[in-house]
Amino acid sequence: MRSSTLFGIYAAVLVGFLGGLAGLTLYSLEKTRWWDARILLAQESYGLHLRLEADLYRLFKQHGDALLIGDRDDGVSEVHLQAKIARTLDDIRNVIAREIQMVGDEEIEELELLDEIEDDIESVIASITNLSAVGSPVETFVRIERLAALLDGDIDDELDKKIQAALDEESEEVEEVLTEATAFRKWNEGLVYVIVLAAIGVLLAVLVSFNRQIRKPLTRLTDGIGHLRRADYSKPVSLGGSIEFNELGTVLNSMAEGLAAREASRAEQKRQLEDTVAERTHELQQLIDKLETGEENRKRLMADISHELRTPLAIILGEADVTLRTSGTLSDDIADSLARIRDSAKHTNQIVDDMLTVARFEAGQLRLDRKEADLRKIVRDAVAMFPDPVQVESPNVKVLASVDEVRLRQSVLALLQNARRYGGPTIGAKLEETSTDCSIAIEDDGPGLSAAEKSQAFDRFFRGSNASGQGIEGSGLGLPVVKSIIEAHGGTVDLRDREEGGLRIVITLPKAPLMNVVRTDALRRTA
Repeated sequence: MRSSTLFGIYAAVLVGFLGGLAGLTLYSLEKTRWWDARILLAQESYGLHLRLEADLYRLFKQHGDALLIGDRDDGVSEVHLQAKIARTLDDIRNVIAREIQMVGDEEIEELELLDEIEDDIESVIASITNLSAVGSPVETFVRIERLAALLDGDIDDELDKKIQAALDEESEEVEEVLTEATAFRKWNEGLVYVIVLAAIGVLLAVLVSFNRQIRKPLTRLTDGIGHLRRADYSKPVSLGGSIEFNELGTVLNSMAEGLAAREASRAEQKRQLEDTVAERTHELQQLIDKLETGEENRKRLMADISHELRTPLAIILGEADVTLRTSGTLSDDIADSLARIRDSAKHTNQIVDDMLTVARFEAGQLRLDRKEADLRKIVRDAVAMFPDPVQVESPNVKVLASVDEVRLRQSVLALLQNARRYGGPTIGAKLEETSTDCSIAIEDDGPGLSAAEKSQAFDRFFRGSNASGQGIEGSGLGLPVVKSIIEAHGGTVDLRDREEGGLRIVITLPKAPLMNVVRTDALRRTA
């Protein structure tokens, strides 16, 4: 059975029970109103009969008083009472007519009894009127005796019995209505109990059906989805219940089969990928090891070449100097050749020294002779060795830091030469300090460097576009040498743009020496 059909049955049963209860309630209310109306009519008829009886006795008393003591108001009271009795009879007849409309022909007997009462009343009133007529030849005593006989006979025996019968009839109607109402209430109460028991039975059936068709399949559905969430595709989903849940279970099982197949395929692909990655990683590690070995060999070769070149270069430089100083008889051409040899040897020796400095730093073998020194003196010495004017700004007190004076002066002088070659005509040096470090800034008003050039400025043999495009001489080792020396001190070198244009190179040095960090490549070489 489909869930929609099941819920339709639930709704129909609920509507049926609600409709039955509503109909029973309306029927009970209608019957209650009917009984109330009938009781009211019976009570009204009963009251009218009592009033009729009272008015009759008053009328008979008036006639008796008129015979005994005389008629003081000339029969006005008697006429008034007769009119009132006539109206009461009409009211009783109207009430009986309404009872006939409600109940049916069984109330016609009351109407016939009323007609008999009315006939008796008219007969008695006519007889009393004849006895009370003025100028009657009958003596007063005789008339009184006849009135007494009339009251004892016709009124007491006939009229009073008929009125009492009418009153008893109305009382019986009231009792009958009350008895019927009581019986109906008991029947209604029993019917309510039956409906309640039936409702409880239907509710239990609905609960059992709902538990079997809806709740249990939902619980199984939750468990099945939990297995799918945990990637457990071994147990098929069996929901049971309505047709919709069976169809949903079939869909979930199909989906689980597809997911299981896809998971198996993905696991296989993952295994193959891991194998491929492991293989490629092994190959890459071999390439990295080869590159590291080659880089180490290159660095060692550069260091060895730089070291080995220093001796012949020193000999060439020394021999050229000695020859130029001791041979005064040399021709000008030979002297010029020796001078060019000496200058080239100096330049080559400087390049070899720079390469050896960088190679030693990369190998972790750059040694520093650190001691506490005044950085103002180092900056002033470097400026004094620089041929061009430099604007220097420094504090008025000593700026002390643990540095290698020679290496730091070499770095400042290299930055000044870099600014002269590639910057503008105005060069400045600024020394500042904080509580933890000191900074030396060399700036110029030249064209500066682009962002791409800044990222490559510390690479060996790199020269910016403003140098290579204008034929400016240089080896491209100045900034790498400065970076090697400053980082060996535990500091940093930063390239920044000046707001007014140009380049600002900032050296930052800690005041106290930091813990020496041993490079991993140096450890490998030691091992």
